[in-house]
Amino acid sequence: MVCNIFFLPGKSTGLNSFGLMWCNGVICGPVLLFWTFIRGDLVTTMHFPDLFSPGFVAVMVLSCILAFFLNYSIFLNTTLNSALTQTICGNLKDFFTIGIGWAVFGGLPFDIFNILGQFLGFFGSGLYAYFKLKGR
Repeated sequence: MVCNIFFLPGKSTGLNSFGLMWCNGVICGPVLLFWTFIRGDLVTTMHFPDLFSPGFVAVMVLSCILAFFLNYSIFLNTTLNSALTQTICGNLKDFFTIGIGWAVFGGLPFDIFNILGQFLGFFGSGLYAYFKLKGR
């Protein structure tokens, strides 16, 4: 996230999940809009030929709804639990997403660098959780 310093648990800010999401959107939204303008993505989007076709609009709306619920669940998890719990939940989600993706969809070549990269990420997360619990 761009504005991670504002992503504080609700216990320390007094905000609920919707309040945290709103603050995050208000702070990060203008920065991201400016960045898409600088990169030329806004102009490219406006010239997309199927921008207003019903199929594209339906998929975009459903994608936005899914993104909202994903963000809400992340903010709710962080509000109700610690950042450590959020880290562990995120790592488990990544582990199962990658495992199910490899099993169901394939397409990613079985390469030692892919396996090492995933292992390194999970090992680092586990190490972080260990030292966080130990209080170092």
